[in-house]
Amino acid sequence: MKNKSLSVMIGCVRATAFVAFSSFLFAPAVFAGVGGYKKATEGDDVIKNKLYPKKGHVELNGPNVGVILNQSYVSTYLFNGGINYFWSETWGLGLEMSYAMNKDRAERDCIENFYNDPKYEIGPECGGPDNLTTNSNYGPAYVSIREYNYLFALNGLWNPIYGKQILFLSTVMNFDVYLSMGGGLAASTYYPLQTTLGNGRESRGTFPDDPAAPRPGTESTEGPFYGKEGRPTPLKQTNVFIDTGIGQKIHFGQKFNFKGELRNHLVLGTPGGFDIFFTLWGGFGMRF
Repeated sequence: MKNKSLSVMIGCVRATAFVAFSSFLFAPAVFAGVGGYKKATEGDDVIKNKLYPKKGHVELNGPNVGVILNQSYVSTYLFNGGINYFWSETWGLGLEMSYAMNKDRAERDCIENFYNDPKYEIGPECGGPDNLTTNSNYGPAYVSIREYNYLFALNGLWNPIYGKQILFLSTVMNFDVYLSMGGGLAASTYYPLQTTLGNGRESRGTFPDDPAAPRPGTESTEGPFYGKEGRPTPLKQTNVFIDTGIGQKIHFGQKFNFKGELRNHLVLGTPGGFDIFFTLWGGFGMRF
């Protein structure tokens, strides 16, 4: 009888322990659905709830400042501005204009003041007339150079990424990553290749053995045939271009953003068939 009572008691203890253990394991799952319980950080609605939506908004794009990256003889600085409109959170359209300021680089000054120095009597390759000897003269090189003046562009805007991140464990930063693609018109001043100087002689070549025979190049006292004065007559041209770019906006102050963009331009109809240049700029924007 004692053994039977002991067995019943042990069974009750086991059943009670099993129920308690089961309640410990499954109670969170059961009560998780009560009252719609869910951690605030779970789910993608935290990201989808944009503080800076774009749909139906107009955005002033600029002022922006930038530079053309891959030029050998000219440094070109860009001042850019425009207007964007977004008909969805992903897609938009942008109209913009860029004004360019050009400055000659030291390389251009040098090639336009090259020396013809057949006997290697002069140390530097280029410079002022004080370096010239009786056996040398100027042999400038005028390569083809295009100075961009204005860029007018119409671009489609695709915004596949909107994100948030915490800075210094206290500040939330909202940002967009976007792609642009379109084209437009480039107004430029073009200096064509010139190998014959204004005096009718080739700019560079072999000096004749006879000192009285005409030499290639030009003397420093002969006329404006070297340096800036000897450049070929520039041509005003307007060309069609296609562009693609990638950029990022950082939003702040409810309406404003700071952005940076890298863009590639393919200019068509040039003497070589096409030209390619890259621009990098940054600036501000404001949406309404």
